[in-house]
Amino acid sequence: MGALVRDSRLVQTAVIGNEHSDVPVVLPVAAIELDAFRRRHRGDSFWCGLLLGGCGARLADKLYVDRQCHFQHYPSGPDGGEAVCRRGGVGESSADHLYVKGALQTSLAKHGRAARFSYPEPIGSGLDVDLGDGRRFRVHLGGRASPVRDGSIPIVGADVPLEPGTLTRCRYVYRVRVQSEGPERRVWIGTESLARPTEWVPLADCGWTGDGLVTEAAQRILRERSAGPTPHAQTLPEAVTRLIRGLEAAQRSGTVEHVRRLYEGSEPLLETLEPHARTQAQQALAEARTWLDGHMGYQQSVFADLERAVDEKRAWDVREHYNRATTLTRRGASDAELRILQKARRYLQEKNHQPAPDTATRRRQALDRLAPAPQRAAAVPPTRPDSHHERARRQQQAAVLRVRRLVAEHQQTHMSPTRRAEKFRELHDAVTAADDALTRQLLRQIRALREKYAVDETAPPGYVPRPAAGLPDETLAAAAAKVRSALIRVARAQQTLTWAALKGQLGTALPDMTDQERQHLIALVDAASERDEPLLSSVLAAADPQLAEAYRLSANLLGGHLPPDDRELLRDVIDADAHQTHAYWRPR
Repeated sequence: MGALVRDSRLVQTAVIGNEHSDVPVVLPVAAIELDAFRRRHRGDSFWCGLLLGGCGARLADKLYVDRQCHFQHYPSGPDGGEAVCRRGGVGESSADHLYVKGALQTSLAKHGRAARFSYPEPIGSGLDVDLGDGRRFRVHLGGRASPVRDGSIPIVGADVPLEPGTLTRCRYVYRVRVQSEGPERRVWIGTESLARPTEWVPLADCGWTGDGLVTEAAQRILRERSAGPTPHAQTLPEAVTRLIRGLEAAQRSGTVEHVRRLYEGSEPLLETLEPHARTQAQQALAEARTWLDGHMGYQQSVFADLERAVDEKRAWDVREHYNRATTLTRRGASDAELRILQKARRYLQEKNHQPAPDTATRRRQALDRLAPAPQRAAAVPPTRPDSHHERARRQQQAAVLRVRRLVAEHQQTHMSPTRRAEKFRELHDAVTAADDALTRQLLRQIRALREKYAVDETAPPGYVPRPAAGLPDETLAAAAAKVRSALIRVARAQQTLTWAALKGQLGTALPDMTDQERQHLIALVDAASERDEPLLSSVLAAADPQLAEAYRLSANLLGGHLPPDDRELLRDVIDADAHQTHAYWRPR
């Protein structure tokens, strides 16, 4: 067969049979799993498929015991020259459009239906589905979803941004994600709307009607709104359309102050509207009120923590809370928030001339937090009594909303044991904050969940348990030093980096590790940074969404207060921190 060509990138996905195949396969990265993979696919051939954006050449699986297993190209010609492949994506998600196609085909066949499938350019960005009865739709997996013009329900990737106004016109959209479960990739469908959390179910559990795909969550939304006029019944005035789109855009960007101003300034407009337009505007405003109740309590607590840290002269906490507060209000702040920000800026300017704690001390403190220590007392700052009754009421309402969302996630979403344990800790905190505002139904649901899942929900927030057995501390520390050096080079080049690309760069210097070990390593990398230095893990998390949680845990271990239940906020913070990291390392 000839020698194999060494690829510059680690190819994890292929298709089975020939270069035109749409049957995808993912090669396991661990050597111990490759033997089982070979037994399952005995007699199969693997190809750099054209539907993966590949070159069409044949691939072979390569076994490594000291680094990640992957596919490799055979030589491209009889002279044994190197294969030339400009395939864009090589990771396990690069074949998601083929997995979605296969899952849709299976689901349709289960309901006695069939469809024709095609793949728009660029390959991997989407999937076109023709149901054969005049109904067509596109699954958007990359880029930005196109505007909805035919009344159909969009199906978009979990992280694909929507066009402004989509959720107002459609009431809900379907999200799609593909996740690994053992040797398989499983397709999930989420139903998203403005007023409720996304509910995820396996595509295999979804149904089909004459209008297309349908989920139980979508049916509930339609039943709840069946008594009201449809959004397409009449054309809305331009002023109402601007208000609705403005509210939706502000909620998507997490701008509490902008949403509040739009909400409070809407009364004069409502008085000028005819009944249909007023109904539509009031519905959007009611959804905005629900959103505000769930976010204002958190934002107020951030500013309360910042002001308390300034009053108590805790410089490190001031800096962390200040970064969080400025991220939350970069598109608008109230007068009270501006006053607290100015107070914090003055304090930090006064502290600038004082020497920072040495790196060794800061690293030791972070390592102390990482190590399991049941005897360690939870250092909770004393809270000041809040004389403002309205603030307390809003915070309690926000806690009730968090409880509802977390209960729904436990009931609807597949989770790993580690993720479920973390969600139970969040639920414990939310129940405590809600106090006596929880309904009997919610309390019964919580009790049923606690009985079903035996999880220790009282572990300290932000605590990262060390694995019972695995890589020794010396190995993780050595790998963390290598990773830090690599991330500094990337930051100086003004770039970001995925974990797979980092592993490709470092080879055996970055051994295979569990998620917990990876979180521990990332925390070690950040613990070695100076006080004024942005976290280098942001360079990884900005390019690899799977590392966002590791970034959050690392930031919180160093004094941050990133909430675990706000994905959009976390993404904003990561992007801002990556920008600061680039600016910090550019001249160094």
